[in-house]
Amino acid sequence: MANKLAAFLAENSRRENVRVAVSARFLAENGEVELWELCPLSARDLQEILAAGAAEAGFAGRNLRQRELLLRMLVKSVVYPDLSSAELQDSYGVMGEEQLLLAMLSPGEFKVLEKAFARLNLDNGLNERVVAAKN
Repeated sequence: MANKLAAFLAENSRRENVRVAVSARFLAENGEVELWELCPLSARDLQEILAAGAAEAGFAGRNLRQRELLLRMLVKSVVYPDLSSAELQDSYGVMGEEQLLLAMLSPGEFKVLEKAFARLNLDNGLNERVVAAKN
């Protein structure tokens, strides 16, 4: 008898990182655009981000502003480049992953990263499957 819950087991869950060209300004040694790597977040990751924000504010009821929350989620999702790198932070004259991300990217580049994050973490593809099933 097959396990009815097999699709829900962690080892059967598809959670793959995505690589995206955020900017043509960052070039690899071979001259090609360096790709950023993002990992998908879990609901637990979001709860940890919210809890950390509440702890920083000194009380549990604090609501993070939407842009602050987005920035923290982006930082948590970026695998490459390593935003915690002291060398990278020093090169931009900032301290901290969030400040580095803001210093590294132009508004348009930030939007590209934000869209890639949204596709990876917020769009589960279910709507397209429902439409396809109806047709």
